[in-house]
Amino acid sequence: MKKYFVKIICFFVILSSCDVNENLNIDKKRPTKVEAEGLFTHGVAELSELMNSTHGYVNAFRLYAQYFAEVQYIDVGRYNQVNNNLGGAIWTRIYRNVLKNLAGAKEILNEMPSNQETKNKIAVLNFLEIYSYSILVDTFGDVPYTEAIDHTNPTPKYDDGETVYKKLFTRLNEAIANMGTGKGFSEIQDIVYKGDMVKWKKAANSLKLRMAMRIAGANPDLSKKYAEEAISSGLILQNSDNFGVEYLTTAPNTNPLWESLVQSGRRDFVAANTIVDIMNPIKDPRLSSYFKELDGKFVGGIYGSANSVDAASDLSDLMKKPDLPGYMITAAEVNFLLAEASERGYKVSSTTESYYNEGITASILEWGKTVDDVAAYLSQPSVAYTTAQGTWKQKIAMQKWIALFNNGFEGWTTWRIFDYPVLNPPSGMTLKDIPTRFLYPQTELQLNGTNHASAASAIGGDEKTTKLFWDKN
Repeated sequence: MKKYFVKIICFFVILSSCDVNENLNIDKKRPTKVEAEGLFTHGVAELSELMNSTHGYVNAFRLYAQYFAEVQYIDVGRYNQVNNNLGGAIWTRIYRNVLKNLAGAKEILNEMPSNQETKNKIAVLNFLEIYSYSILVDTFGDVPYTEAIDHTNPTPKYDDGETVYKKLFTRLNEAIANMGTGKGFSEIQDIVYKGDMVKWKKAANSLKLRMAMRIAGANPDLSKKYAEEAISSGLILQNSDNFGVEYLTTAPNTNPLWESLVQSGRRDFVAANTIVDIMNPIKDPRLSSYFKELDGKFVGGIYGSANSVDAASDLSDLMKKPDLPGYMITAAEVNFLLAEASERGYKVSSTTESYYNEGITASILEWGKTVDDVAAYLSQPSVAYTTAQGTWKQKIAMQKWIALFNNGFEGWTTWRIFDYPVLNPPSGMTLKDIPTRFLYPQTELQLNGTNHASAASAIGGDEKTTKLFWDKN
């Protein structure tokens, strides 16, 4: 009886202790409440991870731009998108890893008191969403937009790519208008601009200019309208304003390039003959920033073929720095966009040649070279705008493509827009086999088949060589 009596006493003691400290039931390592700032930082990091990675199954763009050539595994460089589900990697990372985080951060901020700081944060999140959707459209064509990011709808319809672009322009204007002075995200959470809203606004205007010039061949009037708005509102014109993540020297906050080229212990890539054979004859000073010399010269591996690491130039030490910035929009790119706008007769404040020179200058300085290197390079008749060979499109495309070496997506897109420079089709292929888009993910065929079929039909077929709506230059 004594044993049971003790149990009963204990039971009543427990019942009488009704004031329970619920904090003891909270796993502090698994918070139930997520802050908007953390979701923002994670979303930005995931976006940069995708755009700056060189992992062949995540980001094939440096290969598609023919900056890199492969060593052993050559499926990606030979445009096999199915075996590695390349489209799926881009699709999933943007919709799930980027847009979901950004949407979650906005949902939290929308419940907070409205003030300029909150408006600034929401405007930054909207800009990042717009950037992400522009990448989706520019990669695939028609994509889910109005019904995207809705966990209750596993089969979202696809929106027309051109219509999405128009909606993105409207949203971008709203985001820019809401970017005021004062604080945005904190210096610690903002791994891009450390809370500097002036720079965020320049980035938003620069994206607007990029998108406007993208549609120049398909919708000249709309292109001119939005380009001139962006030009008059402040752009990224100095390297100090470049848009991208500032990486650190220690893991896990290092540039994904370092992870693939150094931390992995692998050597999967060498310089591609396409870019080396273009840069060598014009004595481009950036060659040593991009690649290492091999027996006193720069040698490119054959694009689309297996290459020996002993027979082609390796990537430079600069490219292998863990804290190499992961830029997604640079002053060099913006100046070349302005050069194109000038040639198309848009209202700009300088000449085509001036913007062309500024684009080259910004790129060379970005890669650690000097103003003397710039002067020597521009003094060559084969480089100077007035004497370089080709049409204005070819001159601008060539130098823009060289400058975008560390932004494979825009390098590949430069070729898609201008059909220049002339790329090297892998053996057994022709120029017509080089992809102009990515295939939709295999999961979309399996889980969202009806909407996928409609989208494929609308764009002219879910093929690698189907041209997107803006590809009409």
